[in-house]
Amino acid sequence: MSVERIAVSLEPELLKKLQASMGRRVYWNRSKAISDILRDWFSNEEWAGGKGVKVGAISLVYNHHTRGVLDRITGIQHDSGATIISTMHVHLSHDECLEMIAVKGGAKQIQKIADSLASVRGVKSCKLSVVK
Repeated sequence: MSVERIAVSLEPELLKKLQASMGRRVYWNRSKAISDILRDWFSNEEWAGGKGVKVGAISLVYNHHTRGVLDRITGIQHDSGATIISTMHVHLSHDECLEMIAVKGGAKQIQKIADSLASVRGVKSCKLSVVK
């Protein structure tokens, strides 16, 4: 793969954060780190465009003792048809569960599912991660 060299100027604090992140993720050079950051940025930008089939994951943490939370989450998933392609359930503690939901379909439909899940009483965190 061919590459083009460019120069990038960063504020000192931003550079420190980049270098710290590189250390945590075991990047050997800034070019690879910046390329990955840009790919992620463009992936999110393309996602927002809403065209074509999108792939992602919805991660939610919830208190399973909250009345009705399981029924609501399950109902939303069943109402979502083929958009949800897989789920994984993890017990985090006596009270909290993590649900990871793999999704594939239109961006608007996936966002609607994530928004519906986020609005459920008892859901503490809901994050949509864009893959493609």
